[in-house]
Amino acid sequence: MKSIRFISLAIVFFLFVSQASAKYDPLTVPNNKFGIHIVDPNDLSDAAKLVNSTKGDWGYVTLVMQDDDRDAGKWQRIFNEMRAFHLIPVVRLATHIDGDAWTKPYKDSASDWARFLNALNWPIENRYVIIYNEPNHANEWGRTLDPEDYAHTLVSYASELKKTSEDFFILPAGLDVSAASDGKSLDAAQYLSRMLKAEPSLFESLDGWTSHSYPNPAFSGSVGAIGRGTLRSFLWERDYLRQLGLKKSLPVFITETGWVHSEGVQQNTGLLSSVQVGFNMAIAAAQIWNDPGVVAVTPFVLNYQGLPFDHFSWKKLGSSDYYPHYAMYQQIGKFEGQPFQREKYSLEHPLLPKSLVAGSTYVLSALLKNEGQGILSEQGGAYTVELVTTPKFVTVREPLPVMEPGQYGTLALHMETPNTPGEYPYEINLRHFGRSIMLEAGTLTLVPPPSVSITVQLGWRKDNVTSNATVLVYDHNALIHKIPGVQVVNGKATIGDLRNVVPGNNYRVVVLVPYYLPRQLIVPLAADTTHVVMPRLFPLDFDQDGALTTGDLFALIKLQPNFIASLFVSP
Repeated sequence: MKSIRFISLAIVFFLFVSQASAKYDPLTVPNNKFGIHIVDPNDLSDAAKLVNSTKGDWGYVTLVMQDDDRDAGKWQRIFNEMRAFHLIPVVRLATHIDGDAWTKPYKDSASDWARFLNALNWPIENRYVIIYNEPNHANEWGRTLDPEDYAHTLVSYASELKKTSEDFFILPAGLDVSAASDGKSLDAAQYLSRMLKAEPSLFESLDGWTSHSYPNPAFSGSVGAIGRGTLRSFLWERDYLRQLGLKKSLPVFITETGWVHSEGVQQNTGLLSSVQVGFNMAIAAAQIWNDPGVVAVTPFVLNYQGLPFDHFSWKKLGSSDYYPHYAMYQQIGKFEGQPFQREKYSLEHPLLPKSLVAGSTYVLSALLKNEGQGILSEQGGAYTVELVTTPKFVTVREPLPVMEPGQYGTLALHMETPNTPGEYPYEINLRHFGRSIMLEAGTLTLVPPPSVSITVQLGWRKDNVTSNATVLVYDHNALIHKIPGVQVVNGKATIGDLRNVVPGNNYRVVVLVPYYLPRQLIVPLAADTTHVVMPRLFPLDFDQDGALTTGDLFALIKLQPNFIASLFVSP
C-alpha cells in the first residue's frame, strides 16, 4: 500500500510540476480581456479602477520597458503593485531614443533582457513580452526598414527568453497595418512576407499575436468599418498569416487601439468628442473585441499630458479627472479573470512531528513562507489549508495572515487525534481556485498515552511516603497537566495516561509536596515511560506558599516540634 501511495503522490507531483513549468493558453482560463495602455506606472491605481470594474478582475495593462531603464528594484516594485491591484502586465521591450528615432538593439541585448526579466517575480505565471514596436516604420528600427533583421532579432529573443524560463509568452511587435511603402515605412503585408522568408520557422517562436487595430483613417474611422486599417485589422492579420502558412492558433493581444478625441492641448472640433469615443468603445466591446480569439484589448493611452498624444489621453490635461469615455469604458461588463500564479510555499519546520499521542489535543504551528507569485489571503475563501488523513482527524485552523511573496506567516492547527494508536499517512495541502499545493506529507505515528516514573527524596527520610503530592507538567510556560493526590511510596510515584504531549519534546515536570519547597526538572518525554529523578525536596515551606520567605518563620513556630522533625527524617 505504501508503494502505491508513493507512486500516486509522484504522479500528482509530476503533473503539477509539468503544468507549473511552462506557460499556459490564456484563453483556457477565465479571462478579463479588458485593459489599458499606460506610459506612467504611477497610473496603475486608476488603471485598476478602469479595467477591473463591474465585477471584473485581473485586467491587462500594456507598458513599455526601455533598455536604459533596467532598474530591478523599480520594476519589482511596479510588478508588486500590479500584483496587489490584480493587473496583468504586457511588457513591450524598447531600446532608447536617438534624436528622432529608436535605436536598434545591440548585439547581446537578447541575453541581457533575458537575465533581467527572469530575475523579476512576475505577478502571474505567463510573462507576456512584446519584442519591440512597429518596426515597419524606419524610425522604430534605427532608421532602417529591415524585416529580415527584425525577424532574426525576434527569433533570437524568443530563444534566449525561453532558455531562462518557459513561462515567457512571446509576442511579436505590433505592426502599423495602415502604413504605406514610402521609404519611411513598409507595407505590413510585404514586411511580414519578408520576415517569414528570412526565418521560415518564425511562427514556432511565437505564442501569440500583437495587433495595433486602430480605426483609421486618422484614428477616426467608423466602428462599423471592416478590413485592414479598421478596428477589425486583427482579423485581416489572422487571415494573412494563414496565407503565409500559419497552422497553429495564435491568441490575439490588441495592445493599441482607440480613437483620438477633440479634447486636447487645442480643441479640434473635427474629431469625435470623448462621449462619442465612449459610445464607440461600448459598441466595439460588444461586437468586435468579443472575438473568442482575443485575449486582451489595451486601448492607447490612459494618461498623456501633452503633444503628440494629447488627443489620445483618457485623462484630462492638468487635472486629476478623466474624460467621459473613461467612465463609459469603466461601465462595460467585464469578467473575473483567474490567471495562474506560481504557488510555492515552504514550512520553516514540519508542522506535524513524527509521533503524537492517541486521544490527545494539540495546537501545532510552523512558519510558512510565501515563495510564489500570489498574495496569500483568505478573504473570500480563495485560499484554504487542509489536513488530509484517513480517518479524518478533527481539526480547526487559525486564519492565515495576508502574505505577499517573500513574507512569512504562522500556520497554526488545532488538532484532535483518534483514540486508536497506529500509523496514519497524511498530507497538508493548500488549495486555491481548485489547485492543490502540497505543503507537507508523511506518516504520523500515534502511540498510547505514555507515563512518567518519578523518584522523590523527601528531606532525609528513609520511607519517602506521602499521599498528597501534586505533579505539574508544563510545555514551556503553559500548564498542560495537573495531577493532585499522587501517592509516593518508597520514594516512587508513577503518572500514567499522559495525553497532549509530543514524544521527544522537552517538558518541565514539577513535584509539589506540602511543607516542602517545589522541585522541578526539564526532561524529554519518551513515547513509553520516562524516568525522572527529582533533586532532594527540602522541608522549608512551612506556610505552603511554594517559596522560602519570612512567612515560613512565622508558620514554623505554630507547628509541633515532632511534626517538624518528621519532615526531615523518618520517625
